Amino acid sequence: MNRRLKITLIVLLIALVSLGINAFNSASRISPFYASVKAQSDDPEQVLARLSKYRTWTLVNPEPLKMADPVATLCAAPLSRPANPHQNKFISVYVNETGREAMLTRLAPEFPQGSLIVKEKLGSRESQTPELLTAMLKREKGYNPKSRDWEYMVLDGAASKIVERGRLASCNVCHVAYGSSDYVTRQYLPDDVRSKLK
Repeated sequence: MNRRLKITLIVLLIALVSLGINAFNSASRISPFYASVKAQSDDPEQVLARLSKYRTWTLVNPEPLKMADPVATLCAAPLSRPANPHQNKFISVYVNETGREAMLTRLAPEFPQGSLIVKEKLGSRESQTPELLTAMLKREKGYNPKSRDWEYMVLDGAASKIVERGRLASCNVCHVAYGSSDYVTRQYLPDDVRSKLK
């Protein structure tokens, strides 16, 4: 083997080793990032800080809608809470920027991690003050396989306190019926939005 070929092979070997080291270092930087995303999702104060801004997000239904009776009935039976939060309520739904495209443009959406959906429960169509909020947060893959990795939350009307959160069976039992829309009901979508879904 001549000298020039040996030098070329050594240079190639050094380049390959260098690429491997860079790839390893990049992976090391990525792992803590994903770990911090997961940790942020678990921190109640950070979750509340995000949720408290929900009225700056996209309002999905311009007019409050009465909660559909079949949905309210499905919600009633498994609830551990004394009152059914859906019964005889009007709702307004908000989605954050992460989940906006899936919510408003996709016929069969797959909401990305970080999507947040907040549903206001209003005592009347004219009410400006929610009695209660329910929320869905799309978590990391594997968080909740039975519900496509959604975390469910119940909050007070002011979004100042999380009353209940987690892999709530009382929420999942209803949402599981909406598998084709990634466990999000979307019955509140306005007709003009629904007609344009692709």
